[in-house]
Amino acid sequence: MRELGGAEVTDAFLASLAQTAPDLGRYVVEFIYGDLFGRDGLDLPARQMATLSTLAALGGCERQLSLHIGVALDIGISPAAIVELFVHQSAYAGFPRALNAVAVAGEVFAARNVTSAATELVRPVPGEPPPGTDTPSRT
Repeated sequence: MRELGGAEVTDAFLASLAQTAPDLGRYVVEFIYGDLFGRDGLDLPARQMATLSTLAALGGCERQLSLHIGVALDIGISPAAIVELFVHQSAYAGFPRALNAVAVAGEVFAARNVTSAATELVRPVPGEPPPGTDTPSRT
């Protein structure tokens, strides 16, 4: 977990559970970040995207989703790919879950001063200028 989220994130996570459930914190670190993330078969970005997808689909995991969106950015996953994951997921987990996930992503992007991914993903309407331009698209 320290390698993925950094010492500050790991220490804060463990401290948040120290008084009530220290074993739970240890289980998360040892099992999820030791055993699961250490397995072969998926590279780190694929594991992180799977984690984002699962947390968003579950709902009620906004705190964890926020943390993992930050980690995804830290390991080089683009904001556009994160948003596209949630857009794609809307067909499978539902629009409310996707909207909540996009809202969390927007908060993380804003806190990190990350340029909005939205205009990278918008498909232009035929005959209208692409978003952010004054030039009609050539479709």
